Amino acid sequence: MTAEGRRIGVLLWCAALAAIWSGVRATGQPEKDTDSEAVKKINERIEKSINWYDVFPEEGATTPLKPKIVMKWRNIVRGPEGGAIMVIWPDNGRPIAMAGIFQLKGKICHEFDSLSRSNKMIARNKDRVIWSPMTPGVEYKQVPSAAKPAETAAARLLQMKDIASQYKATFTGWGGDNTYQEELRLLPTPVYRYELTKPNEPDTNLLDGALFAYVQGTDPEVILVLEAIGTAKKAEWQYAFARASSGGLEVKRGNEVVWTAVKNPASQISTLPHLMMQRLVEK
Repeated sequence: MTAEGRRIGVLLWCAALAAIWSGVRATGQPEKDTDSEAVKKINERIEKSINWYDVFPEEGATTPLKPKIVMKWRNIVRGPEGGAIMVIWPDNGRPIAMAGIFQLKGKICHEFDSLSRSNKMIARNKDRVIWSPMTPGVEYKQVPSAAKPAETAAARLLQMKDIASQYKATFTGWGGDNTYQEELRLLPTPVYRYELTKPNEPDTNLLDGALFAYVQGTDPEVILVLEAIGTAKKAEWQYAFARASSGGLEVKRGNEVVWTAVKNPASQISTLPHLMMQRLVEK
């Protein structure tokens, strides 16, 4: 190629690059700004929806529990519009319910799951009971070969992190078989550490606890509940798992499967520990 030919080629390449960059500036950036503004509005709507429903520790309670946001994330692969949040309802620091809240197909969705050791918890939409699980939300078991809970809060946190790392969670999708397998990532710190401000309430044997999340990206799929139960002189670590997804889930400790969750669980039955509430977005 002659020097003149090379010069013309360079000029044409520069012109093409300029045209592409101009197109990006003309179309790409406004779309990003518009998208960010839309996401911001959706996220504001989601946070306002936290108080649509009141959760109570038992039927006779007159004061609803105060909700607390423990996680925020966005999963563009799954299709929710905007971001999403995880909210818990603690009773004296111990969470008895949680909900993933997001917008999907023009609806605000509250995906509730019970974390209660009992079947006393209820939720209301104003004066109407919308959720009253007839069974405990989670099943606790003793952590195998775990040391006695330490005396200090800092040392107990290190113990809980070590226990959480011993479990491996897998997402198995929504299909009819388990050919889809995705190992979930354990977040290294708890998404919530119990805030036990009133000793001996609601459980005289509860010493400490935390929630750990196993995530897809930053989207929680499985929640591990760890609690130190017993007296100061004689206590043990207990664990339970809760679903934060409607997909199939499996948890192993070593080669042993210790917990599973079925795919596509019933989500419209108000007496089950898992419930989905949906409302059309108001225009």
